Amino acid sequence: MRYIKKKQDEDFDISKLSQGDYYFSGQEGFVKIEVDKNGHQSWNLENWFSSLDPDKNEAQRNKVIQDIKSRINAETGIINPTKKFGIKNFLNLFTNK
Repeated sequence: MRYIKKKQDEDFDISKLSQGDYYFSGQEGFVKIEVDKNGHQSWNLENWFSSLDPDKNEAQRNKVIQDIKSRINAETGIINPTKKFGIKNFLNLFTNK
């Protein structure tokens, strides 16, 4: 049995997804991307934390989508956390500063 390894210099381009439904998850929730036969993408952000605010407008929604696109890990399908949601050391709470 042979394994095919992805080339390291290939970049994942989310704008070139083929027709279908795609799900990506992260610490802030998950998103669904529906791609039609013409390549048009429809993003469902109902379960994404930063999009739960009903007062957000279309410009802020597009900013959230661009942020998600930049953080998607192509190999795992997981959206990498932002720096503010990064792992924190529990012991730092007890150290003197």
